[in-house]
Amino acid sequence: MKNHTTYGAHLTLRIANIERRHALQGPHGVSDLLVDLIDRIGMRILAGPLTAEETGDPERRGWSSVAILYESHCAIHTYPELGEAFLDVFSCKTFPIAAITTLLTERFGEFAIVEQSLTDRGIHWGPNVEKELASWVLTRSEK
Repeated sequence: MKNHTTYGAHLTLRIANIERRHALQGPHGVSDLLVDLIDRIGMRILAGPLTAEETGDPERRGWSSVAILYESHCAIHTYPELGEAFLDVFSCKTFPIAAITTLLTERFGEFAIVEQSLTDRGIHWGPNVEKELASWVLTRSEK
């Protein structure tokens, strides 16, 4: 989806009906999944992953893990009781979506993608960042 006039692609997935719900639990499993995903799509970790547990409402309990990439960021939020997860990958580098779904199948077994969005970000991104930033600031100050 990325072309020369955008900064990069932003993929978001909501997956449900995850067969192997145990794969959604625990700090190591969730962060290991994120590290493997980043490796599979050919990116590099700058910082993280940082992984934390949400312990609130029993149906909303789960784990979140985020990594800052040299190419942008990647995050996952899991809900073991619901058998669901959200995945977010943003990058200035193109990445193979099929590699992501293959890894998710390996880890989670069967699942359903109930929401998917692939969006170009940074429309009209070009080589003259200072000029573009000045133009953006001007449009913001006019509002």
